[in-house]
Amino acid sequence: MRLSEFQESFKYTMLEPDHLDNGVFRSAFRQDHVICLENRMKVYRNNVIRSLIDAAMAALPMTEKLVGRDFLEQAMRAFVVANLPSQGNLNLYGMEFPDFIRTYEPAANLPYLQEFTKLEWLWEAAYYAPDDLPLDPAELINIPEEDMPNLQFSFRKSFALLQSEYPLDEIVDFCRAEDQENLQQLQSRGCKIMIYRPDLKVELRRLDDAEYLFLSALQDGQTIHETAEILAETQPNADLTPLLQKHLQLGIFTSFEIRR
Repeated sequence: MRLSEFQESFKYTMLEPDHLDNGVFRSAFRQDHVICLENRMKVYRNNVIRSLIDAAMAALPMTEKLVGRDFLEQAMRAFVVANLPSQGNLNLYGMEFPDFIRTYEPAANLPYLQEFTKLEWLWEAAYYAPDDLPLDPAELINIPEEDMPNLQFSFRKSFALLQSEYPLDEIVDFCRAEDQENLQQLQSRGCKIMIYRPDLKVELRRLDDAEYLFLSALQDGQTIHETAEILAETQPNADLTPLLQKHLQLGIFTSFEIRR
């Protein structure tokens, strides 16, 4: 058996104990050991699964507080068995968990859990995003007035937007509070959120409808002029200038260009 074939067989045995019925694979191990091969492989399996569960759960401290460690461990074990890591760096292992939890039957009575775990993973991704520098607003001073409508902005690598039909921001406050109230008393509303890392600390900011639409348009590559037209259609009372000034000061942009 070639090394690559042995490694592949070993991986499958981590998940499927019945794979030990493969005689070629069994022949690669000592058969006269005091501990039978099935039990030896069980030690490997438990250690591998445990380490992957711990790695993925490390990104979800608020979710653990929300649903309890036992529930999250059970869900994460099912996720790990179906989604082995594709790379050695485990910092972002588990980013697909929100899609998994959406169809995880025991979580069917927690409809907000999929989007809440997505929020936590966006938080984690922002923390590990490459360092970059914010755009200095002073760089815009010398742009000719006729070119201002054609500005396009690039966002920081850590920046993300999230819209939900559930009050995720309220759930975050609940998970962070020392004196927790009953989570069943959630307000019947959605939320719009911005996540980014201006320096060493990840920040979460609540957005109103106009602010979210403004940032979404710019993130999609729209120019200032095109963004103003989008706002005028659905948010006619929104003022683009203070929105732009606010987010320049927050440092969410990293560069700009003028579309010719």
